[in-house]
Amino acid sequence: MRYLLLLITIFYSYHLQAQILNVEKARLDQGDSVHWVGNIALNYRLINQQIRTQGGGLKTNFARVGKVNDLVLISDLSFLNSEGFDLLQNGFIHGRIEFLKNRKISYEVFSQLQYDQVKGMNERFLIGGNFRYNPIDNDTDHLAIGLGSFYENENWYWEEVTDNETIVTKAQPSIARWNLYITYRSDISDHVFFNFTTYFQSKYSTMDAYRISTVANLNFKISKKLYFNNNFTLWYENQPYVPIDKLNYTIINGIGYNF
Repeated sequence: MRYLLLLITIFYSYHLQAQILNVEKARLDQGDSVHWVGNIALNYRLINQQIRTQGGGLKTNFARVGKVNDLVLISDLSFLNSEGFDLLQNGFIHGRIEFLKNRKISYEVFSQLQYDQVKGMNERFLIGGNFRYNPIDNDTDHLAIGLGSFYENENWYWEEVTDNETIVTKAQPSIARWNLYITYRSDISDHVFFNFTTYFQSKYSTMDAYRISTVANLNFKISKKLYFNNNFTLWYENQPYVPIDKLNYTIINGIGYNF
């Protein structure tokens, strides 16, 4: 039973670091007036066989698209429980404002609140900003490269049970990091949309302590309001604060609603 739970945990667990607005480019560019776009996806799963497993999640993407500046709000909350054992319990809320978006060089500020209790991260708060270079921006494609920094405060608590004792690892780091990323968005056709973002983040003091994270979405439009989403997320941290796997990834499929 424990091995089964471990396999499920490995499949579902990941850190949510790379935040990308999962909305097709055409909807972000439409019209000359200020408008809101977004989508929401809600799921619930219940499996009652040899063991009872239930879980669910809520993902939202909202954007206030302006003539000069954009406001972006993204959230992702998930849980998965089997016989009282939490296999997954994580989420984040992310807010970002991009200023002077139509220029080749723009800038943005952002903040985020995050947790991942199964992996021992009780709380993570960050705030920061980036300069953003936009070399490609046409009707179907957008490419941007960002460089900046952020401050993060985390609270980690990890218990590892051995034959004779319980080993507790605690960490409360408060540090500043460099932030380098590349993001690409493409409307491949009227019914297929793709986007991805990859981050490289290191401590101010040393490049040896770094994180790499990627998120990619491939969306297929079912109707004007419904779409099918394929999501891939990868996270690698070479010096984690608690004894967890350095590399985590996930693949998730689902259906979302546009508005």
